[in-house]
Amino acid sequence: MSEGIKMTSYLEELKKENFFEGEVRPFIKHSLEVIQDKWEGKNVFIIEAPTGYGKSTISACLSKYSIEEEMKCVVSYPLRSLLEDQHSKFSKVFPKDKIGRRYMHEQESRYLIRPVTLTTVDTLSLTLFGIPPEDLDKVMRGWDGTSIGSMGHYLFSWSSVLLSNLILDEVHLVADSTKSLNFLMALERIAIDSETKLILMSATIPESLKRVLRRDTGEKVELIEFKEDSDKEFINERRGKKYDVHIEKLDEENKFVVMMNWMEENTDDFKRRIVVFNTVKDAVDFYNLVSKNYENVILLHSRFSMEDRANKVNEMRKVIGEEEYLVISTQVIEAGVDVSSDLFITEIAPPNSLIQRLGRFLRYDNEEEGRIYIWYEDLPREDQERYKVYDLDLVNRTLEKLKEMGNIGNGFFHDHEKYKRLLDGVYREEDFSVEEREVNSLVKIMLNLRWGSIEAVRKFLDLEGSFVREGLLVPVIQKDVINDVSSVSDVYDKIIPVSVRAFTGRFSKRVCGAIYSKDGEIEKVEDRKIRLPSKVEGLMRYVIGKRNFIAFLVDCEYDSSRGLMLCDENK
Repeated sequence: MSEGIKMTSYLEELKKENFFEGEVRPFIKHSLEVIQDKWEGKNVFIIEAPTGYGKSTISACLSKYSIEEEMKCVVSYPLRSLLEDQHSKFSKVFPKDKIGRRYMHEQESRYLIRPVTLTTVDTLSLTLFGIPPEDLDKVMRGWDGTSIGSMGHYLFSWSSVLLSNLILDEVHLVADSTKSLNFLMALERIAIDSETKLILMSATIPESLKRVLRRDTGEKVELIEFKEDSDKEFINERRGKKYDVHIEKLDEENKFVVMMNWMEENTDDFKRRIVVFNTVKDAVDFYNLVSKNYENVILLHSRFSMEDRANKVNEMRKVIGEEEYLVISTQVIEAGVDVSSDLFITEIAPPNSLIQRLGRFLRYDNEEEGRIYIWYEDLPREDQERYKVYDLDLVNRTLEKLKEMGNIGNGFFHDHEKYKRLLDGVYREEDFSVEEREVNSLVKIMLNLRWGSIEAVRKFLDLEGSFVREGLLVPVIQKDVINDVSSVSDVYDKIIPVSVRAFTGRFSKRVCGAIYSKDGEIEKVEDRKIRLPSKVEGLMRYVIGKRNFIAFLVDCEYDSSRGLMLCDENK
């Protein structure tokens, strides 16, 4: 670090540029002071601060420091919605030529090369291991041995990442499966071995996860935790929130009716409503039932086109100022959605998700009273593993702990010390399982100077198309939408990413064509000419390695209010 340069000095710049409102929060300043003090001796900094505290200010400060005193900074997010929200803030304080986004078909910062790059964890992982989106198809063909393939620019990709200061926001979402945690542990070890700085941030990091993240690397990891005396004014304001929490079991047949009754019972006092479901199907079904009965109703889930997602964000910003609205959502609301409510109805979920969701309840300083309903359906038998999309045992433990804790109203989900009791009472170290062999195999990719990208592709295929998430995201477009587009860029705006499991289980049966780019123009191919692979590996090769492929056309319903729908889809 340069002599005399203080990271906290950039806070005044950010304030003048209206990056945040009010005064600098004490824990933000404290975190930057600790990072500065430990910069030379530590490689990994884990920052835990409450929901709604403004951790993005730390990202902005470190980005300013990086481009003015070192080289560059890469800030990554687990969700594109969070990235876009943060990009709108970062764009206020960084010149256009200094900042860029990189994910899917957004290519402002190819190879993450801009001085400040905002990207997804998926794109970071691809670039880190030498198969960035720019090169992946070529390396895939090279791995297959075709004459039009290559090894890409993996040394350049490695350098672009490892010469950056790296920030992962909402890191708890990169520890929600063994696969993603393997990547996180590999990234931590690579950062330490390469003398790269890695900053991990979240509001919900259980003690058991902290122990896993510091295992074998403790002397290189600095933990910065929000404490009782970190910001007494903030704590007192949060503890002053007044609300009660109701935990109810609902039947599948009448759950929607009960929820509508809850909204009606509270309509005189609480009109800013958020209802969260664990599946897209439930969210869409509830929206269909209530959308005509309430004002300013917005549906959020993962199956909207990129264009409509952006419109949803703008729509959300407009309704925040209204006296009455209803937001119906899935887990996508847990990060990157700046909205608040005074009536919050949510399906049961593990503590990390539950606390993040409720970060959208009485979110702002001037909001004092509200009501929460947490509901659940019959839990599956113990010989089954899942409750909707979540681990059944984890959901069971969450429900038991909530009931055991008794009265959890009046600031419970706003008080860091209180909700940590729920986190640490539910999560165990075995919930954060790390496969050492897998971690080592990821680290070893960086040691293969001759065939690094080829080894990365081999591992990428072995992991079903993602180093981080469940598997490959398959791009699809509703068949009629394509009639309204005239350019390749327009096509990208209409794409909907679908998980490989959902695609092979439901959507593949509805494929009726595909879209390619040819000499910059759109080329549509009918389904009779498409030989859709029956196995996941074949599908990955088609989506990634097929030259000029853009997306599959699917014969499904779609509209900008409800998104892409299959009547029998439950994921």
